[in-house]
Amino acid sequence: MTTPSNHRDGLVFKKLDLHLHTPASQCFADKSVTTDQILQEALKRGLDGIAVTDHNSGAWVNAMKKAAGKKLVVFPGVELTCASGKEGIHIIALFDPSSGTAEVESLLGNLGLKPAEYGNIKTVVQKDPIDVARIVHDRGGLVVLAHADSTRGVLADMRGQQRINLIQCLYVNAAEGTDFRDDGKKKTHKRVVDLLDGTDPEYKRKLAVYQASDNPSGNNDGQHALAGIGTRCAFFKLDQINLQGMRQCFADPDVRIRQDFEFTEVVYPRIRSIKVTGGFLEGQEAVFHGGLNSIIGAKGTGKSLLIEFLRFGLNQPPGNEGIRADHEAKLASRLENYGYVEITLSDETGQEFTIRRTYDPADDHPYTGDAYDIDQLFPVLFLSQNEIIKIAENEDEQIAFLDRFLDFRSYHDEIAEYESQLKAFDGQLAEGFRAFPESRQVELSIATATKEIEHLDNALTNPAFDTFAKHDAKDRAIREQGASLKTARETVERFATTASQITTGGVPSDLSNDPILKRLQDLNKDAKAHVISVLAEISGVIARKEQAYEAEYAKWAPTYAAAKKQYDDEVKKGGGDYKNLAQKRAKRVRDVELMQQKLASSKQKSDSIKDITASRSEILGKLRSTREKFSQARKERCALIESDAKGRLRVRIQESSNVEEFRTRLMSLKRGSYLKDVEIDSICEDANSEEFIKAVLRYGVFGKGETLEALANKTDIDSARMKSLAEFLCSEFKYEQLLALEYKALPADRPEILYNVGQDHFEPLNRLSVGQKCTAMLIIALSDGTFPIVIDQPEDSLDIRSIWEDMCHKIRGNKERRQFIFTTHNSSLAVASDTDKFIIMEAEASRGQIVFSGSMDHQPISEEVLLYLEGGRDTYRAKYGKYQRSDLVE
Repeated sequence: MTTPSNHRDGLVFKKLDLHLHTPASQCFADKSVTTDQILQEALKRGLDGIAVTDHNSGAWVNAMKKAAGKKLVVFPGVELTCASGKEGIHIIALFDPSSGTAEVESLLGNLGLKPAEYGNIKTVVQKDPIDVARIVHDRGGLVVLAHADSTRGVLADMRGQQRINLIQCLYVNAAEGTDFRDDGKKKTHKRVVDLLDGTDPEYKRKLAVYQASDNPSGNNDGQHALAGIGTRCAFFKLDQINLQGMRQCFADPDVRIRQDFEFTEVVYPRIRSIKVTGGFLEGQEAVFHGGLNSIIGAKGTGKSLLIEFLRFGLNQPPGNEGIRADHEAKLASRLENYGYVEITLSDETGQEFTIRRTYDPADDHPYTGDAYDIDQLFPVLFLSQNEIIKIAENEDEQIAFLDRFLDFRSYHDEIAEYESQLKAFDGQLAEGFRAFPESRQVELSIATATKEIEHLDNALTNPAFDTFAKHDAKDRAIREQGASLKTARETVERFATTASQITTGGVPSDLSNDPILKRLQDLNKDAKAHVISVLAEISGVIARKEQAYEAEYAKWAPTYAAAKKQYDDEVKKGGGDYKNLAQKRAKRVRDVELMQQKLASSKQKSDSIKDITASRSEILGKLRSTREKFSQARKERCALIESDAKGRLRVRIQESSNVEEFRTRLMSLKRGSYLKDVEIDSICEDANSEEFIKAVLRYGVFGKGETLEALANKTDIDSARMKSLAEFLCSEFKYEQLLALEYKALPADRPEILYNVGQDHFEPLNRLSVGQKCTAMLIIALSDGTFPIVIDQPEDSLDIRSIWEDMCHKIRGNKERRQFIFTTHNSSLAVASDTDKFIIMEAEASRGQIVFSGSMDHQPISEEVLLYLEGGRDTYRAKYGKYQRSDLVE
């Protein structure tokens, strides 16, 4: 017997051949075969253990155990021929690896066999198979119906009530089948595993059925040989390879036994371990199984803290405000400042890596080493205590919850990129909007000043002034050319700034080394670099043109200066009013020059409105398209969840039906506008954010009221009140804020989750009890997927029946390809789901610790599970006695 340990790995599939003959059987073909040859053949086949089951003999058991040492586990066993059927029925007796030849031969003596009969296949135990099974059971062994579908097998050579009685005998633990891959029998439900699956109206019993080799010679002569070892075998899920573990496998074959041809190892993301330094769990390390982990213990031992510390380390805090506050409080009081967690993870490729995060609010809880977006790199479905209730009560949280079941990072990244581009366009467009009325006003001011200059020109008429007026007009024209070059250069530089902000498109982390994507990323980077380079080159060309302009102006400047001096001299001679008029004219000329510079800038901005609007509309279209694809992906995921729920749920997505964000933002903007809430409701119900903002801006910026009038009619709001709202919004808020509303408040998807309350009558979540809501959300949580699920007491608010039907069944079926980590007080969840590894915690006043870990197949963990999940032996006996239903376990 393996020495018990406080900490073991938990359940792992082991490859075993539990029907193997040696030269101790008279029908073994080559008597020269040695124990070492058998060992090497078994190891070559990848076996972790064998059962030596010679015909009526245990002679080679001890020798095989000695040869195997620690390389291979050897079950002592024997194949018996019992007096029944046509020529006798074969039964295998298996004993614990701690037993040996003596235990087998003691059984043979108890069954009435003499040493001279050992090893002879023709020797028949003169007892009924049921009596033999009882004797083996009483001696601590397990009884298996050998090759049940072939010669001397119970299904081949027995008939009638005798066969039924043997199959129903509680001393019989399992059966061997050799017809698993017989497609004809599979179609007619006649394989051994089909007949003994509990549905047969005669047998009315489910038996574990598995393959074993019986190491045939391959010559169809009924003899056994070395080459036949491991040619048929099975995988058994065990913590330790011993008889107690095999009892558990035979008791729950659906999750514990896989035939060799159907066994595959799946690589999927998993949390390997967490180690805590500091606080209540100082120095504790929890090593997790890849399947189902159940964390148990009394209240206050730190079970929930393990969950919260995992959430902290993986940067995936609760979304609900109240649950998050509790999460943060636990970190502050139980991990404490500068405490840290180290978490080892294994990604979808099987690659391991370790992260470390320190609790340090002043430094945003830093990670040690490389900076990870760990919540994106390694998503986990976390649920703290009662969190599922909060999710069930809020549509936004339901959508976020559904989104956790698919890697939507590409959609989120794409949406974020488009919104970033739109924000940049918003700034440019807002400048154009502000410049539009400004340019109109400046044009009017220039016209007025020009007319005033004309009047002054008439009052200042003389030959010198006439000459200067011509030179002055030419000088203004020349400088306007310089200003135009400057505007061109600034425009190009603005384009260069915009180009530098263009992103090259996101790539999921798992595709970061994909050759195609890497090449396309290079193309994007090259294109961006080329655009920036070309714009820089154009800017340089314009700058050189500006230098040429400066040279031209330098040639002209003396001529202009001479004319101005001559004019200034005439002004001095004229004195009095003439001088004042000249000064006034000079000032107005400077005013016009400044206004023309301002107009040039404003016109450039306002003239760009059309082009910017077109570019912005293109990005808005891409954003809408991405959102539509996102909605479609959600719908497809919901369809999979619904299919996996097998009639328990209907899960739908009502695309772009949730306008709550639009309503909330509009309500906050309209304060002070005197518009009624009911009118805002009408806008939100009958129009979307895009058409509303476009109508408001067309009226507020350009004074065009047709679109706003149409919107007023559509929403049944008085047009005067609608215009008042538009004027209010455009005067009280920045255009950037209004433009952002166009895409930040797009209608969101609305989840529709219906729960089958019975007889295919489905009710929405808002009409369900708390327990039904939780059941519905947990069905979704346990739907098909690969990333880990970590839940603190998932059984809360659920009834026992729902725990079995909606949780245990799913966990049992998925835990070979997905990791589950639960804290629990529920035996149905932990035991009936066949926990792969229990983590048992105890605590003193200031410190919690992990005292045991491993499967419940063996002590001391089996006793601890009984204590914490059933209340102990006395409680369990009292409950079992009250049921008075021995047939429940038959």
